[in-house]
Parts: sequence; structure tokens; C-alpha cells
Amino acid sequence: MKIAVPLFGDRVSPYFGASAEILLVETHGKKISHEARINMGTPDPGEIIRWLASSRVEQLVCGGIQRIHKEWLTHNGIRVVDNQMGPAKELVAEMIESDSVHKL
Repeated sequence: MKIAVPLFGDRVSPYFGASAEILLVETHGKKISHEARINMGTPDPGEIIRWLASSRVEQLVCGGIQRIHKEWLTHNGIRVVDNQMGPAKELVAEMIESDSVHKL
């Protein structure tokens, strides 16, 4: 599974589209198989959304997000887990361990 988290430093960005940096995590079962920090160059929500879809991201973990962006992502098969905060890697690890990344 591919999980994307917009970043503010090492933390979940408080608002989707406010950060140009994304943590991209790939998992197999309950293990992280790959992770990378991607710099989008611009915090443009439309550009980030298109990149998420073309990169086959399956889940977005974020702080706040506009309803229209959340609806578009959901309509295109990307699960949105919003209103999250804290250190991004720790949050993703907790979600993987609790299986919440796999539940739709």
C-alpha cells in the first residue's frame, strides 16, 4: 500500500495544500518497505492531487483538507484520513500496526 503524508518539518502538515513536501511510505503487511520525502516544488493542491493519483497512492493522511479536494481524492480511489496531527512517521507506524491503513 502507498501512503502519502503532507509534511510540515517532520510533522503532518496542518492543512492539505499548505506544504510542498510529501512523505511517501510503501507498506507490505505491517512493515514499511520503502519511504521517501518528495518535494513537489509548490504547495498547489491541484498539482499534488494529480501527482497522488498518477503515483497510485492509496491513502492520504493529512490535517485539514477542503471538502472538494477530499471528494475528488475519494472519487478517484484514494482513502483520505484527515484531521491527523503529530510526527508523520510515528503516526503512519501506529496506523500500520493497528491495521487502520487497510480498512476502507
